[in-house]
Amino acid sequence: MFIFEQMSLITLTTDLGYRDPYLAIVKANLLSKASHVNVIDLSCDVKNSSITDVAYIIRQALKSFQANTIHLVGIKSGPKSQTNKSNEADNTRYLITQINKQYIVSPDNGLFTLIDKQFNEVVYQIYYNDNSKHRFFLNDVFVEVALHLAGNKSINEIANQTTDYYKIYDFEPFLSGTILKGKKIYIDDFGNIITNVTKEIFDQYIGNKPFTIKFPGAKIQQVSTTYDDVDFGKALVLFNSFGYLEVAFNGASAYKQLFPRDIGINFEFNLMIELDTP
Repeated sequence: MFIFEQMSLITLTTDLGYRDPYLAIVKANLLSKASHVNVIDLSCDVKNSSITDVAYIIRQALKSFQANTIHLVGIKSGPKSQTNKSNEADNTRYLITQINKQYIVSPDNGLFTLIDKQFNEVVYQIYYNDNSKHRFFLNDVFVEVALHLAGNKSINEIANQTTDYYKIYDFEPFLSGTILKGKKIYIDDFGNIITNVTKEIFDQYIGNKPFTIKFPGAKIQQVSTTYDDVDFGKALVLFNSFGYLEVAFNGASAYKQLFPRDIGINFEFNLMIELDTP
């Protein structure tokens, strides 16, 4: 039994979903070994092993959780088409680092540099002896790691420092002539398409200048403040609560409206914001 001086927060980000018992098994394992931990589902229905989705979710969560929160990420590396590889991921290697004074425990999937392109924190590789634990690593490896960290024990007892870990650097928005180019980084459950164009980037390149965004059957020339700024069923763009420009439809799913049905969510949605010229 692990003993804790204060309540510890442990979050779970997985693709386990809620239909099968796997997620409950992980929680039961955590709580049966330490009743003084608070386990929070951060996002447990990640689709298509999307590491970019996980990076977006964790990046926003880090702003709200307290120091020493432990984030367990149960997602291995996704399809190669999602990433720009500078080295090779290894799903049998498990890592620990700290960002914003919070722990992140994850497979070696490129997550750290996707969360922060300036990432330069110390990274540790977890060691374990039983290869069978790899089959359900979130339960068989990460639970013990989380409880070890929550007990304020040294990382060096369970992991070795390493500089050999997978790095992914995502596409950055850029101005090409009179067009600011961005891309989808996340689709929420409402079907809103969140892009990598932040308010800071928008203000830098567009600001108060007139612009046009064209979609099939829609032309947008202003940033809305709420979904109700346009008529029901109409397209709009606005900055979400995290400061990212999102494409939405009032009362409808932008994903269903704009993504080809025979391609689906893996379609690389690109956003083109064109400056209007005299």
